[in-house]
Amino acid sequence: MAVSTMLQQAAELMAIGMVTVFVFLTVLVIIIQLMSLSIRRFFPTKKTTATTVEVVESDTISPRVVAAITAAIHQHRQQQN
Repeated sequence: MAVSTMLQQAAELMAIGMVTVFVFLTVLVIIIQLMSLSIRRFFPTKKTTATTVEVVESDTISPRVVAAITAAIHQHRQQQN
């Protein structure tokens, strides 16, 4: 078998493989978009109202918060050992 014939067969096989992958990925994207469209149509998302969180600015930290943080750090360090 001549080298040119083998190269031609290799190019044909490569082209068939590339076309197959391209078609598969295109079909996959279309199917995913259709599924997304159908899910959004049959299961619409509920709009939620935004809740505001008030931030209290203070120069001091509550002793209870300091105690809770200290206990959490102590427990974490005990679990590491």
